[in-house]
Amino acid sequence: MPSLSRPILISLVIATIALAAVPFVSDRFHVQLITQILVLATFAMSLDLLVGFTGLVSFGHAAFYGLGGYSLAILTRDAGFISIWQTLSITLIVCGLAAATVGWLSIRTSGVYFIMITLAFAQMIYYFFNDARSFGGSDGLYINTKPQFAVGGVMLFNLQNRTTLYYVVFTVLVATAVFLWVLLRSPFGQVITAMRFNEGRTRALGFPIDRYKLVSFCIAGMLAGLAGYLGAVQFGYVNPAHMAWRESGRVLMVVILGGTGTLFGPVLGAFVFVLLEDLLSGLTEHWLLIMGAIVVAVVLLLPNGIAGLLLHMTRKRPRSESQPGNLISKPRIVDVAAREGPILETENLTKEFSGLVAVNLASLQFMAGKVHAVIGPNGAGKTTLINLLSGELSPTDGCIRYKGRDITGEPPDSISRMGIGRSFQITNLYSSLNCFQNCRIAAQSRLSSSMRFFRPASHLVEVANHAHRALDRCGLGPRSHDLASALSHGDRRKLEIAMVLATEPDLLLLDEPLAGMGAQESREILNLLKVVARDHTLMLIEHDMDAVFKIADTLTVMVNGQVIATGPVDQVRSDRAVQDAYLGHRDAAE
Repeated sequence: MPSLSRPILISLVIATIALAAVPFVSDRFHVQLITQILVLATFAMSLDLLVGFTGLVSFGHAAFYGLGGYSLAILTRDAGFISIWQTLSITLIVCGLAAATVGWLSIRTSGVYFIMITLAFAQMIYYFFNDARSFGGSDGLYINTKPQFAVGGVMLFNLQNRTTLYYVVFTVLVATAVFLWVLLRSPFGQVITAMRFNEGRTRALGFPIDRYKLVSFCIAGMLAGLAGYLGAVQFGYVNPAHMAWRESGRVLMVVILGGTGTLFGPVLGAFVFVLLEDLLSGLTEHWLLIMGAIVVAVVLLLPNGIAGLLLHMTRKRPRSESQPGNLISKPRIVDVAAREGPILETENLTKEFSGLVAVNLASLQFMAGKVHAVIGPNGAGKTTLINLLSGELSPTDGCIRYKGRDITGEPPDSISRMGIGRSFQITNLYSSLNCFQNCRIAAQSRLSSSMRFFRPASHLVEVANHAHRALDRCGLGPRSHDLASALSHGDRRKLEIAMVLATEPDLLLLDEPLAGMGAQESREILNLLKVVARDHTLMLIEHDMDAVFKIADTLTVMVNGQVIATGPVDQVRSDRAVQDAYLGHRDAAE
């Protein structure tokens, strides 16, 4: 979530005060209109939690909005409930359960498939209520009795009064904004934001991303149901059209117009969208065409929406993150017993892709406390091997044992939490975050649980200590507040290694850490790896033979998916089959 400059904060405070004064300075029509806008803004903020912060584009979000309204209508008609305590509590539970069901099935997909599944579920719910005569069919249901707020049998207010309703809706909007602001600053919020930037990296760090997606989806569904509840109270009826794909598209346009990932953007978008609707509909019957052109223009000219433009105009230099208290400067201690014997083993490990055997019956042992290099020509199956070991791929056959435990087929997040960290062939970072934030998210993966919704992530001092220690160890301490995107290729590789170290692994899987580097950068990374190897086990894939021979204790050679030699470096270098297949006679002689 972008930090807000002083002019933006002052403007938001003034706008909040102005909204609080609306019933005193406006007529009935405008009070009703702004109430409608505030309901839409709450609805849009719930969708922005998915689209702008979690990276999930739902095209069926209106289903939860409609369920909120129908829950209220059914409870007042069939159960006779008129208490806000009863009707709102049950409505939120219904919407939460519906979101959990839809989300549990939907998050198994991604991209356009996720969009289509959420749309399909929304349409199923739409047609259910549209065809159910007991729920009013296509005509919907009227809400004849508005909810009341009572304490100890004494009624304090009734939502039948439009001014009371306005202030309830206004309070809900402010409370929703504050709740989301607190949520997004929490460890949970940091993880879902990281997922939007780089889902693969987040999973590799050890976060069960499906679980985070589901929780985010449920929260968004309940907030949408809350907005639907208030919308039904305002208009006095609920209709299946409130669940249709057009309503989902409408609120998505509001979010895009206002600006995703900003919290206040959806509120701006709601005001602009509704006021444009009101203005244009009075000018021409073809106002939807003009509205569409305006939205297209905003997408093309203001890709970050109105809020993005305001943030750009008032951009301030980011503040430094809190410095750690009591830096942990001691080197990581590794049990000597853990250095005896293999830490990782593979037995007849095989991976096939549509008949192509990428790794064929690979049986290897990676000894604890040693550097084990795997070399081979392009297409030998080296990266496939590291993807199998890290859980990115499931083997076709064979098994993988880590510290004697069978981990074959375990997902990447589970393997990471066991103590296996990895880097990628192409440097894999959160480019829009600074170095410290990258490492803090990595270190946070080792908390007992990052499902913490209220305490700010910046207050986790021990996590910050681990992040700073990893940066210092990799020589990036002075650059902790530089964006990852601003680093050189060599420093980006150092940052990725720092992120892996922040997870406190026992075993590091490094996929071509020297790739694309000049001589000086290569020397720096090689020296860093030598330091890391003092208290970690390294499995290294690399094409730079000079570097391999300087750092490796054990060498494995792969050709066409098969291991043709493995053992001490000098022994493998002199192997005739290795010379013929890869190293060449001259290199071996040297």
